[in-house]
Amino acid sequence: YELYQIARYCDELVSDGKGGTEPRFSANVYLSNSQSAFKVMKDFASMFRGILFWHDGKLIPSADREKDPVYTFTKGNIIEGGFSYEGTAKKLRTNQVRVTWNNPDSMYRQEVAIVEDTPAILDDGKITSKKVLAYGCTSEGQAIRYGKWHMLSEKLQKEIVKFTTGLNAAFLKPGDVIQVQDADRSRIQFSGR
Repeated sequence: YELYQIARYCDELVSDGKGGTEPRFSANVYLSNSQSAFKVMKDFASMFRGILFWHDGKLIPSADREKDPVYTFTKGNIIEGGFSYEGTAKKLRTNQVRVTWNNPDSMYRQEVAIVEDTPAILDDGKITSKKVLAYGCTSEGQAIRYGKWHMLSEKLQKEIVKFTTGLNAAFLKPGDVIQVQDADRSRIQFSGR
C-alpha cells in the first residue's frame, strides 16, 4: 500500500517551471551493467526522495513528503526524563545546489541545473555548494525541484532531538512524522500520563 501512496504522490501534477505542468517525479532509466540489486533499488528510491528499510522481513519504501504526525512524545512517555537537542552550524548549510540531470534535448547527456538561495549567499558573503545527482531525471523542472528540496531540507531541518522511549514507540517506522511536546522548552505543560 505504501508503494501505491508513493505512486499517487509522484503522479500529482506540479509546475514544470515553464508555464505548464508535469508529474512531480518521473523516471527514465537505462540499466546497462549489472549492479547490486539493493543499490539499484536505493537509486530508484532516490528518484522520489525516498528510503528503503527492512520491516517484518520485507523491504519497505518511504518517501519524504507531507504527512500527518502519527505519535506525540512528551516527558510522560520517554525514559530518563528529558529531551536532548543538537543543531547544525549555519556556516555548513548549503546555499547553492548543483543538480546533475539528463537532458533529452541534448541526446540525454548530463547537464547541471543550479539552484541558489541568493539572500543566503549575500548574507554569508560566500557560496557553500553541494553536488547531487537526480537519478533517472530527464526534466529540468524536476531537477530544480530536487535541488530546492536539498537546500530547504538543510535550511529548515536544522535541529535534532534525541530521547529514549519504551515499547509505546515500537510501531514507528523510518519516515514517520512525530510531534515533540517538551514542557521544559515551551514552559507549558500540554500533556502527560
